[in-house]
Amino acid sequence: MQIMAMATTKRVQVDGVPLGLLATKNENEYPVPLTGVKVHVKIVDVLAEVEVVQTYKNLEMQPIEAIYKFPVDEGSAVYYFSASFENREILGIVKEIEEAKKNYEEALESKQSAFLLEEKLPDVFKAKIGNIPPNSAVDITIKYAFELPVAENGLIRFSLPTTIAPRYIPRQDTSDIAADLASIQYRLDAGYGLLFTADITMMSKIIEIRSPSHNLHTNLEGKKANINAIEEKVKMNEDLVFLIQVEDSHKPRLITEKSEDGTYAAMITLVPSIDVKTQKTELVFLIDRSGSMQGESISQAKEALLIFLQSLPLDCYFNIIGFGSTYTSLFPKSVQYTEDSLRAAKEHVKGLGANLGGTEIYAPLDFVFKLPAVEGYLRQIFVLTDGEVSNTERVLSLVRSFSSKNRVFALGLGRSASHHLVGGIARLGGGTAAFATVSEELRKKVMNQLKNALQPSFTDISIILQSDGKEVNDNTNQKIRQCPSKIPPIFDGTRFVVYILMNEECLLSTASITCSSPDGPLKFDVEVSQSLSPSGIIHRLAAKKLIQELTYENLGDGEETKKEVVALGIKYGLVSKFTAFVAVDRQSRTVLDNCWAALKTREVPLDLARGWHGRSSGGMVSFAAGNTCTHFQNLLSVSIADCAPRAAMNSMPMMLPCSAPRTARMEKRSTGIQSEEDGGYPSSLRSFGATTEVESDMIQSQESTLVEIVGFQNFNGAFPLEDKLCALLGVDLKTVRSEAQRLDLPEECMMALLVIKYIEEHFPSEKDTWDLVVMKTKNFLESEPKMKSKDVAFLCKNIII
Repeated sequence: MQIMAMATTKRVQVDGVPLGLLATKNENEYPVPLTGVKVHVKIVDVLAEVEVVQTYKNLEMQPIEAIYKFPVDEGSAVYYFSASFENREILGIVKEIEEAKKNYEEALESKQSAFLLEEKLPDVFKAKIGNIPPNSAVDITIKYAFELPVAENGLIRFSLPTTIAPRYIPRQDTSDIAADLASIQYRLDAGYGLLFTADITMMSKIIEIRSPSHNLHTNLEGKKANINAIEEKVKMNEDLVFLIQVEDSHKPRLITEKSEDGTYAAMITLVPSIDVKTQKTELVFLIDRSGSMQGESISQAKEALLIFLQSLPLDCYFNIIGFGSTYTSLFPKSVQYTEDSLRAAKEHVKGLGANLGGTEIYAPLDFVFKLPAVEGYLRQIFVLTDGEVSNTERVLSLVRSFSSKNRVFALGLGRSASHHLVGGIARLGGGTAAFATVSEELRKKVMNQLKNALQPSFTDISIILQSDGKEVNDNTNQKIRQCPSKIPPIFDGTRFVVYILMNEECLLSTASITCSSPDGPLKFDVEVSQSLSPSGIIHRLAAKKLIQELTYENLGDGEETKKEVVALGIKYGLVSKFTAFVAVDRQSRTVLDNCWAALKTREVPLDLARGWHGRSSGGMVSFAAGNTCTHFQNLLSVSIADCAPRAAMNSMPMMLPCSAPRTARMEKRSTGIQSEEDGGYPSSLRSFGATTEVESDMIQSQESTLVEIVGFQNFNGAFPLEDKLCALLGVDLKTVRSEAQRLDLPEECMMALLVIKYIEEHFPSEKDTWDLVVMKTKNFLESEPKMKSKDVAFLCKNIII
């Protein structure tokens, strides 16, 4: 395997003392100005507040401007920005973005230190620290807040993104954000690290806190906990995730808050438990097969897809579409779920690789949305991706335009998936989003999403507020404002959150959420559980929901929308697409007046996301000089006709171009390199790499016994009489046959009963994973004529060999 020389950082030493790192850009070396990041998290029940302190040092002989692009959890309300400089604290002020940029540039021209914080995407921010004098240091403090989602098994999930994974930039994307993303410099070790601590206070006793991503030290004391990273300097190359298990995580909450100006805000949140009949569905699985998915991520996607396929209901249609620079369709259109189509799909999944080039998700989504619907079956789309694209807004606009006839669910895979893309697709598509780092339990997330997709949509959702027993319904002059204005969908086991802003005193006592379902009306009552001191967090989160809806989900960039977003940003002190923080140090001019050297701009490099392009195994992929993206293997199209019964297939997998004629695409990719005109990744990645496609296919997670057993299930829920399956169950096939004869049971039914009993006894904590599988097998048993006179439930629990 070819290994190219790679760009990296070097240690800076003065008189033999290490001071920092050197970054290389255009053959000039300079010290990396960012020397460390400290993060402290404060969690109170379902709300998280994050304080980030970035330390910058100028080790050069001239003043510098440091530029740092960093990730923030999508949906966060960024409400505080300050600079600590030479024993002075300079507070940032939120202004309209063009005015803030003008103030910043004017300060630099006047030889004053200035600081700017702007939003490039809801999950990508850009800090500019201008005119740092020689041999000086600046601490930048940023604070933001967000609500915590519920993960599998009712666990509360916290995630801190630490790096921006390289984004694929389609050739037609000439936006400013694409240029910003393309300019990011990446290193295997950027030099600076993360110091992490957290304080947690919950409403009920904390049972356990665990991290699937990092080594954390946890101190539990009843409802409180403290966390700190065991490593003194945590590498910033993957999301830091931890899960909180409490005694009562599903209790509905109505949290109210009075601000200093006398206005009120409320947060209504609940995790509903709903049991309704499933709907007839057409399920389309859209799988990211771009080069960035090599290694761990494609293995995750394949495992998730196999679980999906095995758990589908009998009466459904399905299809699998893989995408990269092109997209391939297993079937020309969705086909009925049968033994033959399931077998063909499973064989197809086994051969999938991350070999389709760059991440162009728009065209395959557009293709799926425009396919004729299967009459009588509601289309549910599952997107499995690492989300590494630059044209997120175009993709989200497409999802929104087709949301009335399609429901879209998204699963973010890997260590640094884009929360804005994954969360936005699900939110605008009326589905749910889930994220799975490599170390997290994937099966339960997959099953939760499938259960949500089989759940019918609820209509006529409304919220009724009450104060002292009287209904509060006066919405005139926006005295009461619901955030977001469009009530989000309700799903079993998924956190439902709505905020209320009130311009005058209104002491809420209860809130009721009502909706219509195929099984009849549903109602959820929520009483006031907590009143917060005037910290402003509920107000800010409510305003953020409005800004998010106005900017990215409804009205686009219209002038009236912009005015409203700017007004909300300034009123509540929030960064947005149209507002930014700016701070100017008027006292720094004296020092800078004495500097003879011109200001130099220094980009802060980022750690390359762990596992990107299969790098987790330590291998390398070569990058061709003069091209802006990675080396991809020649496109390999898997032919299902070679490995599946002809009855299951009407044609071979379809291959369709994303944005260019197929022949042109194929000719370019046959060289193994994707040309610059087609789009690609930031140029700083030319000398990085990952395992090759062949090697990445070998990086497979070891399937558990449960997954192996489930893999034997036929489409109708039955299990075959095979020696390998019997060995997994710890029984002998000959004995199974003789006992079936003795009990006067069909042999297939005997095997089904043994599988159900084994799964329920050995994997009780995995119920979310096998629930639909076992339900399908029980339905099979109950449909068998010879089982009509049998007590299936009794046999499932008591069958013995």
